[in-house]
Amino acid sequence: MQLIFHKSEKYIEEDIFYYISDQRDKHSMIKPKKEDLISMTVDSENLTTPSKKKIANVLYPFKKNSIDKIYIGLSFPLFSNNWAASYLRYLLKIIKKDGSIILPVYPEEQANEKGMWSRSFLENIFTSRTGWTGTNNVWAENDGVMSMRIGKKFPKKINSTLNFFLEEIGNQSFRYDFENKESNNLNLVKNIWSISKLSSIVEKIIQDKFANNKITYCDIGNDPYLAFEINVSSYIKIKKTILMTDNEDLYSELNNYFSYRNTADYERLDKSNFKNISLANPDVITIIYNSNNKEILDEVVNCCPNSVVVFYGILDSRDNTYDKYNISNYSSIVAAKLDSKKTINHYSDIIEDEINSEIKAEGEKIYVLTPK
Repeated sequence: MQLIFHKSEKYIEEDIFYYISDQRDKHSMIKPKKEDLISMTVDSENLTTPSKKKIANVLYPFKKNSIDKIYIGLSFPLFSNNWAASYLRYLLKIIKKDGSIILPVYPEEQANEKGMWSRSFLENIFTSRTGWTGTNNVWAENDGVMSMRIGKKFPKKINSTLNFFLEEIGNQSFRYDFENKESNNLNLVKNIWSISKLSSIVEKIIQDKFANNKITYCDIGNDPYLAFEINVSSYIKIKKTILMTDNEDLYSELNNYFSYRNTADYERLDKSNFKNISLANPDVITIIYNSNNKEILDEVVNCCPNSVVVFYGILDSRDNTYDKYNISNYSSIVAAKLDSKKTINHYSDIIEDEINSEIKAEGEKIYVLTPK
């Protein structure tokens, strides 16, 4: 079985053309036949076994060593963070011994700009041979394409909330549950992908603002996944994470999972406890997973005037409440700051157009408020 992963059905044709054209694989080492590929998407609501008849969700819990090849489409939102590294490691478990994962990679500067994979990022994490001895996990294929295979040494597990999710669903009973009680799992699957994207964007904002300096990070939201994912990131330096959430059950589950792993310090506060958050004086505060983000933002502006705030929602440019901040936007598609004078390149023409029209688009956006 050969699978190809997409963001949604909209991108299927472009994603497939990238691999079947001669441009990327002149020697036909990895080129698939279009008729052999089975498409799966991130946003599919079909939590079922992959097939040609119905496009299934990519987080269907596959059996180990069951897939011949997996092609990662251009549109597939796979960022170069702990979450995605954990996902690639998971895919290595579900391919057959002689199977492979084929994915697009970017030149170093472009990869760093967008938070996507470059050859060096992959090799730093997944290289498994010593010198020229043994089979490597990472293979260079051609311009813009690399493949991953089962190498000399299986890559070590990286801290991520994705591993918590995979361990919960990665057994036969949960596979049965997926196929027979889809409605109970669909929101969870959508949320897992949301964390993948937003954690990478928040990481990039922290990198841009604080470089390698250690920071105190705070997330205010109903979903503790984001805060735990940022807390264990290998790409930024967190000295402490504060979770302001009323979701005690999920917090408790994640707290138990990470309690014996090497993480930065973290603590939970009630969402009404803004006085204590001001005492902690966090460097960065994220306000994303709430139904009343704007109300929380106004509270934060009053109690934490020195914090950089990452806010998801709508800001009125005529409102002078935020005059003490420099305000910028980050893409909700790739981990990059938006600039109307600068084009952000992408291998996908469709996605490149979407990214570069974001700054002018109406509706909810990712804002970064930096104290002047």
